[in-house]
Amino acid sequence: MPEVTVYTTSTCPWCTKLKNYLNEEGISFIEVNVGADPEAARRMMKLTGQRSVPVTTVADQVIIGYDPERIRAALE
Repeated sequence: MPEVTVYTTSTCPWCTKLKNYLNEEGISFIEVNVGADPEAARRMMKLTGQRSVPVTTVADQVIIGYDPERIRAALE
């Protein structure tokens, strides 16, 4: 299974919803809290060109926002 990384902040309700979805589906992921890690925030902004979260990477695919269908498709 490709590596899944989720860029989040601790105050983002969509981030919580996404993490809950991934946990319920048994999809392991690495969480990167960009609110607590300025360097990670810079990496995310370089990757996406924006500051909004959640951002999910599945291998080399970048998925912005809460989009379970795209995440599932990227994992297949």
